[in-house]
Amino acid sequence: MSAEPITDELLTAYVDGELPAEERSRVNQALATDPAVKSRFDKLAGTPSLKEPFATLLDAAPGDRLAAILKEAEAKVAPPARAGILSALRPRAAIAAAILLFLAGGAVGIGLQSAVLRGTGNGSEEKENWRTAVADYLSLYTSETLASIPDDPGQRAREVADAGTRLALPLDVGKVVLPDLDLKRAQIFAFRDKPLVQIAYLSQGAGPVAFCIIRNGQKDAAPAFEEREGKGIVFWGKDGRGFMLIGSLPREQLELLAETLAARIA
Repeated sequence: MSAEPITDELLTAYVDGELPAEERSRVNQALATDPAVKSRFDKLAGTPSLKEPFATLLDAAPGDRLAAILKEAEAKVAPPARAGILSALRPRAAIAAAILLFLAGGAVGIGLQSAVLRGTGNGSEEKENWRTAVADYLSLYTSETLASIPDDPGQRAREVADAGTRLALPLDVGKVVLPDLDLKRAQIFAFRDKPLVQIAYLSQGAGPVAFCIIRNGQKDAAPAFEEREGKGIVFWGKDGRGFMLIGSLPREQLELLAETLAARIA
């Protein structure tokens, strides 16, 4: 018997952390080996450019009204297609879907639409928010997420080179490889229409670690340390790009690795 397909509902439950271990392992394997599933997951998980302002809307949303909108929309769908739509959504996800319908229907005022498009806060908060988005995304990772990715030096080299091209920054594996960490993949994202690259590693003792670079046009900044989502972050700025190294490694080790990366990528 063939394995059950990876549905959008299953991916949504994965993002929400609501899957049992066996199902989570199956999704991890599919994300690592099936590009189509990975593409759908990235869309469902939400791009970093929208995740934070959308979460702000979610927290402030009139839940009863939005849930009613979703139910009304479901009633207009043919019975076979609508069966189980609401039951498949957790309450927060149902409200999220209603927000999308609300926005699509033009029922939101200009001020609210503007808040979504431009994000929240001033320029200082903008510099912090990309790190929040990365920390939120990395919090979804487990060691199994990365361990199942096949070791393919050629593929890693292409991913890192492509990431460098997107950032207008010369990158190669030699510049980003780190001691005691297994380089697993490089991915290209965007945060508020700015190129954002995540290079993921696996530490046998501390789990996922990520080195991220955003081409944000901000001023140079000396290295600093903070914690988000229970993980340590070393971050700095150079030549219009923001850099961060995030993971559950001890602070001293993170700072030493960040210093190594900063020296190589000058």
